[in-house]
Amino acid sequence: MKFIKFFIVATITFFISMNLLAHEPSGESFKLSGKITSINLTKEGGVINVSSEAGRYGKVFLTYNVVINQALGNQGHFSGRGIGFNNGERQGGARQGVFRRDGSVLKFWSLDDVSDGNLNYCETTIDLVTEEVEMTFYPLW
Repeated sequence: MKFIKFFIVATITFFISMNLLAHEPSGESFKLSGKITSINLTKEGGVINVSSEAGRYGKVFLTYNVVINQALGNQGHFSGRGIGFNNGERQGGARQGVFRRDGSVLKFWSLDDVSDGNLNYCETTIDLVTEEVEMTFYPLW
C-alpha cells in the first residue's frame, strides 16, 4: 500500500514539475529598473529593500524577506510586499517565490497578488555589487 501511495505522489509530482519547467511567460509584460535602498542581515538570510519607478504603479517600494536553504547556501525562498503610489492612487501586493545566487547576483522568481486585481509572474535580477535591480512582470491571465 505504501508503494502505491509513493508511486502516485511521485507520478503527480513528476507531471507538475514538467509543466513548471515548460512554462514560458507570454502576454503584455512590463519591465522596471530600480535600486537597493537597504539590506539587513538575519540568521535566516536577510531583508532586501528596493525602490523604483514602475509605470502604472508609479513610485514603488518592495521588500524581499530572504530565507537561505540551509542545505544549499546559494538558493532559498522569499516572501515580500510591494506598494506603489501613482497620482495619489495606492496599490499594494504580496509576493512569494524562490531565488538562486550566482556570485553577487541573485535571481528571483515570484508570483505576485496585486490589490488592483492583477496576478503577475515576476522575474527579478538583483546585483548586490552595483545595487541594481531589473524586474520583468508577466500577467497570469
